[in-house]
Amino acid sequence: MYDKEKLGKIFSDIDRYLNDLKSFGISDQGDLGDKKTFYAVSMVVFSAINSAIDLGEEVISANNIGTPGTFKDIFFMLMKGGFISRKMKEQLSALSSYRNMFSHEYSTYTVEDVFKAFCEISVIGDFANQMRKKIKA
Repeated sequence: MYDKEKLGKIFSDIDRYLNDLKSFGISDQGDLGDKKTFYAVSMVVFSAINSAIDLGEEVISANNIGTPGTFKDIFFMLMKGGFISRKMKEQLSALSSYRNMFSHEYSTYTVEDVFKAFCEISVIGDFANQMRKKIKA
């Protein structure tokens, strides 16, 4: 059974984070040159990835398809359960690596790291839309 209230918040958060990122008008690495924008983008990307992880955990839990040990396991289990494609699993797993970098290595990540994650973030919108359809939320 899905927790509709929790899912509603997760979907709302994902939509808000992706819209916020669009509103920043980032088109190349140079747009991350000032510290405020660099840290703002990295934090919103981090938050969007966390929301995708939360969504994956909720789907796994509601469908009793296992207990993931890592963030990457979440997306592997969703793929094995038929919720996402292998390609989407790989894209979301790669983003989870950025999440860990932004969380634990905040003094070492670079403009290049943030821009790469930013360029890949649209898969979270695709993931959210796919989950909306699959779970009828």
